[in-house]
Amino acid sequence: MTDKGGGMKEAEMGPTRTSTSDMYVAVNYDHCSYCGACVAVCPPDCITLHDATLIVDTEACTLCRRCIPACPTGALTLEGAV
Repeated sequence: MTDKGGGMKEAEMGPTRTSTSDMYVAVNYDHCSYCGACVAVCPPDCITLHDATLIVDTEACTLCRRCIPACPTGALTLEGAV
């Protein structure tokens, strides 16, 4: 466990994005059933469901990838480049 400033340890802060990563979670809306399975497993709560629209806050996303296997229709994918 390392100190990341402000007295918080890395394990307390949770996973963080690397500044060199251009990766993000993408939604294929043609396949999304809006079931909310991805919302339920997202630890930083960056996926929301509003008025039958799934929204991924790519700035808040830690790229933990828990949402991808949770999606029963395969609508979520990891896109971009490292």
